[in-house]
Amino acid sequence: MGGIATGIELNQMLSHDNKAQLCSWFLDCQVLCIRGQSLTPYQFADAGRIFGTPQVQLLGDYRMNDPKEVTVISNYNKLAGGKPHVRATHWHTDDSYFAEPAKATALYSVALPSAQTKTEFINSYAVLEGMPDALRNRIQGRYAVHKYHSRRGKAIVATRTPEEEALTPDVRHPLVRTHPETGRESLYINPNRIDHIEGMDLAESDLLLDELFEHAFQECFQYAHAWELGDMVIWDNRCTMHRATTSFDITERREFHRLLLKGDKPV
Repeated sequence: MGGIATGIELNQMLSHDNKAQLCSWFLDCQVLCIRGQSLTPYQFADAGRIFGTPQVQLLGDYRMNDPKEVTVISNYNKLAGGKPHVRATHWHTDDSYFAEPAKATALYSVALPSAQTKTEFINSYAVLEGMPDALRNRIQGRYAVHKYHSRRGKAIVATRTPEEEALTPDVRHPLVRTHPETGRESLYINPNRIDHIEGMDLAESDLLLDELFEHAFQECFQYAHAWELGDMVIWDNRCTMHRATTSFDITERREFHRLLLKGDKPV
């Protein structure tokens, strides 16, 4: 998992073949870094269109006015109350509380601290392939309920407006997901949003989820991306999890532009 592409300028017109190659690498690598970019927010949104259709993100507080599909992710976001705070430090996959979660997330680094900072990823294909048969048999065909405010969630989440709440009712997704483009199966979990497994009492569900998380969080399934200024990193939410790290002075600004691409209902 993980690849770095160089020698490509996303602020220039790319050929059809170059775009097709990038899309192929994205599916193969799951996490693709396109290094050394210089992108305005509009150019960043256009670069995202190589891989899919950008969507307007739920939380209005983080959105740019123009283009509205791009948001700003910073350790000085409003959620921090004016104090530095690193978001998304627990394992998760983006947007799983929607009926049609985002297929991909892209970040473009615009400000980095002096010490190296990383984002860590989990290969959910490998998690399922490496799962003991007995555990896999217990989850095959089962669904989990995902909520914006899960009773199991550990992350600090932003407050939604009533309009945003209406767009995000509880949803159910399969624990084993088939990727719509590669046809491969992966474990589809989001520890920040899963509330329980359908058809089980809460105690039984919690035990099984804890067992799944313990298996999935092993280092052998992980890749850590070390950020450089000008990196555009895009990852496949349908077969990965990720988290931010805090191994730097969080008073130094760490800021990205963020883009989500429209996805499909998990099957």
